[in-house]
Amino acid sequence: MRLVPPRGSRSLPRRSAARGWSRRGLLAAAAGLPAAASWPEFRGDGQSLPSSLPRTWSETEHVDWSVATEGYGQSSPVIWDQTVYLTGIDGPNKESLLLWALDLQTGRPRWTHKSEPRAAVEVTDMISRAAPTPAVDAERLYAFFETGLLTALSHSGKPLWERRLTEEFGAFGGRHGIGSSLRLCSAGVLALAAHDGPSYLLCADRETGETVWKADREKGISWSTPVVLRDGETEIVLVSAGDRVEAFSVADGRALWTMDGLQGAFVASPTVVEGGAIVASSEKGQTARIAFPNGLTEAPKTVWRAKEAASYFSSPLVYRGRAYMSNKVGVAFCLDADTGEEIWKTRLKGGCWASPMGADGVVYFYGVDGAVELFDAAADAPKKIAENQLEEESRLYGAAASDGRLVLRYGRRVVSVSA
Repeated sequence: MRLVPPRGSRSLPRRSAARGWSRRGLLAAAAGLPAAASWPEFRGDGQSLPSSLPRTWSETEHVDWSVATEGYGQSSPVIWDQTVYLTGIDGPNKESLLLWALDLQTGRPRWTHKSEPRAAVEVTDMISRAAPTPAVDAERLYAFFETGLLTALSHSGKPLWERRLTEEFGAFGGRHGIGSSLRLCSAGVLALAAHDGPSYLLCADRETGETVWKADREKGISWSTPVVLRDGETEIVLVSAGDRVEAFSVADGRALWTMDGLQGAFVASPTVVEGGAIVASSEKGQTARIAFPNGLTEAPKTVWRAKEAASYFSSPLVYRGRAYMSNKVGVAFCLDADTGEEIWKTRLKGGCWASPMGADGVVYFYGVDGAVELFDAAADAPKKIAENQLEEESRLYGAAASDGRLVLRYGRRVVSVSA
């Protein structure tokens, strides 16, 4: 199954910027056909959506349901077949690792599953709390916790398999925990453990949980989520790892190439674009668009580097030929996706941890303090068309979209809004 780049992402290389680019049609790879109106993994099927999303909401208007969650979670929701799935942790030492299923239409709980971490992990505001976003397909739900638990459940909540990666391969190091989300691929489910100890990219069989392959990596902290690219029969995993980008074969985990010379690409995940990807950095002058002139198995070339634009926690959005991102202090940037030239910038209400979305000519920026700001995607200067904020004290970490509905994930609450 092959999918074109994210819907609405029509950034085609201009003649001046396209020399040496592959024209064979680089694609964002998918591991199977999603159910209608589903959002199966981190950032859904990409970034942009074919249908309209709500533009205004408040405590009294356009809120379908609002559900307080047990414990706390920093992951985004995923959606499959009218069900919302979420992860969380509870207890001062993460005594409970939680998975929930909610009815998409009503918010009513369908089931809750709890696991124990086996080792105490102190909860602080500086360490990830159920940060990795789960993934779901037609058969199973997959979840990964910073305690090392990798598990799969049926859609009805029945445990199917689990692994304790820290017991198998060693404890996770670093001061802030693990934050990389799961990624589905044709070989299985991918889990990245990138920390200050022995690091690796693991591909587990979806049905059994057994290791398909394990690629050992140099130690180094990264919270970004891998992306999977396909060009013809070639399929690779792209990993952004702070000062470099790495590529691995989906078939066997073989390391293919490393691209050095980057800085600050620790948190934001790569964004697939026509002919390559945008590798985001939190540092000024380091966010880059790369292209593959000689195919995916050979190191890419840099097409442009942004002069000022940066992405801190959230990943870049490419929508209707433009790239959108926000830096640490909440400055949003709009760039020409082909050339990297800045079109506009503006200060948002605050920083963004959730990644932006594009739908029906509108770009959505999700502020960590809860302000969702909407901008006109066609304007050549910042044109805000709406701003929405609910009365919720916990941070806004992620959003999923399905069938004209937004599901917003706060640390202690999940809210559905629609037009």
